[in-house]
Amino acid sequence: EEEDPMNKLKGQKIVSCRICKGDHWTTRCPYKDTLGPMQKELAEQLGLSTGEKEKLPGEPEPVAAQVSKTGKYVPPSLRDGASRRGESMQPNRRADDNATIRVTNLSEDTRETDLQELFRPFGSISRIYLAKDKTTGQSKGFAFISFHRREDAARAIAGVSGFGYDHLILNVE
Repeated sequence: EEEDPMNKLKGQKIVSCRICKGDHWTTRCPYKDTLGPMQKELAEQLGLSTGEKEKLPGEPEPVAAQVSKTGKYVPPSLRDGASRRGESMQPNRRADDNATIRVTNLSEDTRETDLQELFRPFGSISRIYLAKDKTTGQSKGFAFISFHRREDAARAIAGVSGFGYDHLILNVE
């Protein structure tokens, strides 16, 4: 006995209407005009959301909470906290930028200790970054020096800008 797979499917419903649960497409439902509006009205009376509810400006987005519980993807714009501003990873970073100077036109032989000796007389240094080539380890010709105080950075700019160092004239900004 060979059973035909199509014979098995003939007894089952392949298509199901969302309105009347009949054996036809929803667009071809004979009760579309009568049952459809009644279902929406009944859902509104029971307090169920039909997906067409308008959101008030101050109201949080309820869709994100419902969707995240079902395991579906929620875009970042609909997640909790989407309207809040992002936080920086290092909150004190902005203060450091105000007291950081850039030194350019450095020779390839310059080391961090050389920069420390050159800029130490102007004030306490919090950080020195000398850009180096990854493979050779030689200086790329520029560096960033961060001072603890902005006044020290201003004095360093005035004192070292145009200064001759290792047969090159330094630019300090």
